[in-house]
Amino acid sequence: MIRSKFYRRLISVSALSLGCLSQTAASQDFPVKPVRWIIPYSAGASNDVVARLLAQKLLQKWGQPIVIENRAGAGGTIGASLVAQAAPDGYTLLMTNPGSNAIQHVLNQHSTYSNRDFAHVVLLGSAPLMLSTRKDFSASTVTDLIALAKAKPGELTGGSSGAGGSSHFALELFNRAANVEIRHIPYKGAAPALADVVGGQISLIFTTPVSIFALLDANKLKVLGVSSQRRLAAFPNVPTMAEQGVRDFNDKIWFGVSVPAATPDSIVHKLNRDFNHILQASDIKERFTALGLEIDGGSPEDFSAMINADIERLRQLVKTENIRTSP
Repeated sequence: MIRSKFYRRLISVSALSLGCLSQTAASQDFPVKPVRWIIPYSAGASNDVVARLLAQKLLQKWGQPIVIENRAGAGGTIGASLVAQAAPDGYTLLMTNPGSNAIQHVLNQHSTYSNRDFAHVVLLGSAPLMLSTRKDFSASTVTDLIALAKAKPGELTGGSSGAGGSSHFALELFNRAANVEIRHIPYKGAAPALADVVGGQISLIFTTPVSIFALLDANKLKVLGVSSQRRLAAFPNVPTMAEQGVRDFNDKIWFGVSVPAATPDSIVHKLNRDFNHILQASDIKERFTALGLEIDGGSPEDFSAMINADIERLRQLVKTENIRTSP
């Protein structure tokens, strides 16, 4: 009887040890085939630009192709849902951001996934939001804009890439911080919203720097302010919101990598190590700076904690501002 229990325990411990060794071996060999990286937004968006930049480095490091797939729509939930249901083997990555994760977790009660369906790998970086208007718009500073909005409450309009998305939340935060009423107009993506800003159909939009470089080069937009704490090296002449009197508006869009929840810890930590290593490359740092982006990095635990804190922050904002996903 005692000997039987001893052997059962020995077999159990041996099986556990073999499982751990198997996971370690799998992570050392990973990847042995192409890796899919799902971007839940359209090509050319800041998340897409960052993914394609890092994918080149991953190819060099892994010797395996990284296939970028843009699965845009529904505020990022289409792409995120696809990854949540993928095999938990590390071969399907998600470019996670507030729209596809934190915001939808708060707003979309009927979503096919939740934050618990992901293992969060690493926070890659973040981007401040730039308040842009058409070139001939009557306001040329944030102070001018606030004065105009107060003189004409409800007449100015702010576009977004979709109801409940990051640019929508930025507009609601700005309304609260500046004590103004700028009406929200949702679009199916940042590109059509920007086109209507340029065309004069709407007044303004909050976007990341990456989204507006081409329009700025074409002299079709002007930037009134940036939400970062300091001026961006890529835009030294654009003052911060705080410099213009809006001190409670320091919003930004973060972006990182997540995988399905049941992905082995050994794979998650290998991905984390590899991404952190790539983020330290001098050419990546230079490119991020030129695009107006900030590099972060860190552990999976740090990234998960940040997402949970963001979810709580957004939940409070939704409650106080009565934000809905409908227009």
